Amino acid sequence: MLGEDEDSCSMETDGVLIGGGPDLEALQARTEEAGIGESNNIQVLHFDGCYGSHDIRLIELSKDLVELFKKEKEFILRGEEGEDAVLCTSNQTYELRECTTSNSLLLSPGLDRTTEEREPLIRHISATTFTYYELKLCRAKLDKMRNLLKRSAFRGEEFEGTIEGKLNTADLLGLIQASEKEIRSGLDDIGSVELDGYWRTVESEYLTSVMSRVLMLLVEKEWSWERVPLIECCRTLEELQPLFVSELSLRLYGSQVEESDSEVYIKLSEDKVCSFYAEYILSSSAGMFHLNEFMEVWNDALPEGMTPREDHLQGIALVSRNKTPCTVSYLPLSDLPVDPASRFNYLFNRQEKWHQDDITPYLQDLIGPGQTVNSLLLKHCRSSTDPVTKKKMYNSRQRQT
Repeated sequence: MLGEDEDSCSMETDGVLIGGGPDLEALQARTEEAGIGESNNIQVLHFDGCYGSHDIRLIELSKDLVELFKKEKEFILRGEEGEDAVLCTSNQTYELRECTTSNSLLLSPGLDRTTEEREPLIRHISATTFTYYELKLCRAKLDKMRNLLKRSAFRGEEFEGTIEGKLNTADLLGLIQASEKEIRSGLDDIGSVELDGYWRTVESEYLTSVMSRVLMLLVEKEWSWERVPLIECCRTLEELQPLFVSELSLRLYGSQVEESDSEVYIKLSEDKVCSFYAEYILSSSAGMFHLNEFMEVWNDALPEGMTPREDHLQGIALVSRNKTPCTVSYLPLSDLPVDPASRFNYLFNRQEKWHQDDITPYLQDLIGPGQTVNSLLLKHCRSSTDPVTKKKMYNSRQRQT
C-alpha cells in the first residue's frame, strides 16, 4: 500500500512500514488499514536526511572468512591503475569480484534483527546500494615481481653503476598483488638476494657462467658433488666472481648437509644440475636436436655420477614424439605468457597435440586454489586418444594460426 502527502512517503510490505518520519498516529492508522494486528512486530524504515548512494562498499563473507577477519590484524587492498584489485591478508590473496543485485540493499546502523516490543521499531536508513563484492581465494600475482626485478638484475660488479630501478621490501609490498608471505616465498623461488637493502636477482646468462665455474672447480679440485665445501669454493673463485653469487648458485642448486666451525658443506641436487646443463646446452644452440644425439651430449657434460633423464627437461624443453626421429628443442617456461588463454594458444601454435605428461609442466604455475591441471585442460582443450600409445592427447578448442 503506497500513501503520499507533502512531507512523507510510506509503503507497507510484510510487516514493514517505509515512511518519511516516525509519526506514530499515522503509523497506527496505516497498520489498521493494512490489517496488521498487535501480534505483528512493526518496523519503520526512516530515511535520514543524508540518505543516498554514499561511498560505501559491501563485502559478502562466508563463515570461514568472518572468522579470518576476526583473527587478522590487517587487510590490504592492492592494485595499481588498470589492475583488478585484490585483498591481501598476511599470507593469502583474494580476488575482489563486484556483483550486482536487482534488489535494493538498505544500510542501517546498529541493526537489531528482533524485538519483543509492541511499539513500532524505527530503522534509520542511511544509504542504499545495488552492488556488493565477494572474495575468492586466488593465486598470488607474482609474475609482475619477476619482471620488475629483471630490470635491476645483477650481471657483474662492473655494471653496478648503471643499474636503476632497484626495489626494496616496501616497494614490492606496494607494487605486487600478493600477501607479504607469498611475496617472500616468491623471492626465494626466483633466487633473489637482498643486497644493500634492495632485492636483486642474478641475470640468467651471468648465473650460468657463475655455475659453470663452480662445476669446473669441482672437477679441478676432485670434490664430490655430494659434499662441496662452500666457503673454500667461494673464496677460490673470488677473483672471478663475487662471493655472494658463488654462494647463491650453490644454494640454488643444492642444499646444506653438514657444517663445522670453519666450513659449510653443500650437496648439489642431481635433478637441478641435470636441468641446468640441459638448459645451458639448448639455449646455446639454435634449432633442435635429435633426442638421442642430445642425450649423449648432455650425459658427457654432467659431473661423474649424475645421470640425465627426460623428466629433467620438464619446463625447459619440448620433446616432439610425433616426429621420426624424436627431436628436442628449447622451450623455457619463463618465456611463456602468464594469461591462461594466451598460454594455451602459444603452446598449441608450437605443437598441435600434446600428451598430458608433456603439457603439465607448462601449466603448473597457472593452477590456483581449488583448481587442478585437469580442470584447466577441460576448459581450454579438446581431448582425443593417440592411436599408437592409446594415451590421451590434447589439442586446442580454437583453430590455430
